[in-house]
Amino acid sequence: MTARYIAIDWGSTNLRAWLYRPQGDHCLDSRQSEAGVTRLNGKSPAAVLAEVTTDWREENTPVVMAGMVGSNVGWKVAPYLSIPARFSSIGEQLTSVGDNIWIIPGLCVSHDDNHNVMRGEETQLIGARTLAPSSLYVMPGTHCKWVQADSQQINDFRTVMTGELHHLLLNHSLIGAGLPPQENAVDAFSRGWS
Repeated sequence: MTARYIAIDWGSTNLRAWLYRPQGDHCLDSRQSEAGVTRLNGKSPAAVLAEVTTDWREENTPVVMAGMVGSNVGWKVAPYLSIPARFSSIGEQLTSVGDNIWIIPGLCVSHDDNHNVMRGEETQLIGARTLAPSSLYVMPGTHCKWVQADSQQINDFRTVMTGELHHLLLNHSLIGAGLPPQENAVDAFSRGWS
């Protein structure tokens, strides 16, 4: 068993990395970078990974990455798993990009009424399932995901453009013209849950 491992959420615009000790999944350190896969500025993904994980990576330290790093604009295409997919199968079909460096597969669904993909949210879904098992999950973001699952597998998901529409309306429409900048309203958000 390795003494530690590195987990990375590498999206289009940002990269977030965590150094973990497996015993108890204790986070030892974390780092962020604006070097998303569409913002590498001429650097290779391997060079960006080396920069972000400086002083973290020993010879055999495993690196597991999720998100757009596994897309056609990322480091290497990690094939999608088709829905329905067992939660356990996500960790069984990793794509290697180097010595002990892996990309987690995204998920895809193809039904008559729904053709859809996700990259990165599948790892968030595993964490959400561990913390609060449910049959329905809402994954907020620019492209919000609504996911149906049971105790063993992901059965379906839908994407809605909630975050993107919100941004467009606030910044590029008459509706948003003249509105003050948004502020976090934690109390209002909490009241919305009750």
